[in-house]
Amino acid sequence: MIAPGTVLRLSKDDWRYGGHNLILQVEQMRPDLSVYYDNRWVWIVGRSLGTDGGGLGRVVALVRVAALPGAPRADATDVG
Repeated sequence: MIAPGTVLRLSKDDWRYGGHNLILQVEQMRPDLSVYYDNRWVWIVGRSLGTDGGGLGRVVALVRVAALPGAPRADATDVG
């Protein structure tokens, strides 16, 4: 579980539907929904941040679990 306030730096391949890199300040995780994604992806609600740290708005992102701090890295071929 990632603590609220944690800032994640995600590559465009580590979250779905965005198509770009994302700096995300975590507000809430939804691990209860991960079962629908074979526990490889988790919904995270938070704020998108600019490179200067300024808020860019609320984001609900489907994030690769292997991209989270402390998670074992998945094989590069695991696109889940």
